[in-house]
Amino acid sequence: MLRRIIPATAAAALLLAGVTGCSAQQAQASDCKTTLQPGALSDGTTVLGSFGDVPEISAPEDLEILSTQRTVVEHGDSDGYVAEEQSLVGVNMAFFDAATGDALFQSEGFTDPSQPPQPLLVAEETANPLSEAVRCSVPGDRIVLALSPEESTQLGGQLGATGADAVVGVVDVVSTAPTVAEGSKRGLPNGFPAVVTDEEGRVGVVLPPTEAPAGTTSAVRIAGEGAEVTADDNVIAQVLAVGWDGMEQENTWDTGLKLLYTEADIAQSGVTYRAELTGKSIGSQVVVVENEGDANARVVVVDILGVS
Repeated sequence: MLRRIIPATAAAALLLAGVTGCSAQQAQASDCKTTLQPGALSDGTTVLGSFGDVPEISAPEDLEILSTQRTVVEHGDSDGYVAEEQSLVGVNMAFFDAATGDALFQSEGFTDPSQPPQPLLVAEETANPLSEAVRCSVPGDRIVLALSPEESTQLGGQLGATGADAVVGVVDVVSTAPTVAEGSKRGLPNGFPAVVTDEEGRVGVVLPPTEAPAGTTSAVRIAGEGAEVTADDNVIAQVLAVGWDGMEQENTWDTGLKLLYTEADIAQSGVTYRAELTGKSIGSQVVVVENEGDANARVVVVDILGVS
């Protein structure tokens, strides 16, 4: 029986929906450096089927490997967003026992196109064989990933591997995107704080010398071009929360991406601003002002990066 796995990423257990990228990074595409290189097993593995098809493999026999190998067997969109450092990559994956060719795991997206791809975060601080396999990739790439028995075991046994044999993975790169909101900028309503971003997209807030507007209000500062968030979606986001007294309450730019659960989970998760994200587009930056009269007025800036 095929097993489900949860990739060891900062956005683990999430499914990434399409996020729009920008073309500015493409000038640097040739400068992107992968940490994984081809090897005898990744080069020698034959993959049956093209990108998007359910893969089958035939791997060389009696090959022992000591470290991860990566080979791009099918190249995608040369103009696509390049998954450099701090990128979210949506993938469909299949893993096989290298010795027998037996399937160990397969993403649902291979057989059900309505299923969004699984997310991998390309980031040095959370690097692992799966995320490093898609570093420098573009949508449409099909990648063969070869893992030693030790490496497949280190992934928590989630690949269904026994630890006795090497594991071969076929990874289809469905989407690539930055970990910041990108789109057309809009002005914020009167009474809202000023929101600024630096060259890396990191957010800052300048509070006005007035009291916070009453109630909970929100506005889109950056309009993304992705699908609309629904009430039933979990949201992958960057979040900055600042009290109206100027004290920082939360900053995922320092702590890592955050998973905001569905509207039905608001009471349990305590994410009071989750409903303000419903109906907004993926890739957007939403500014929420909360002032329910409890002396805890604050502003929350959310970059919507993906949903599950």
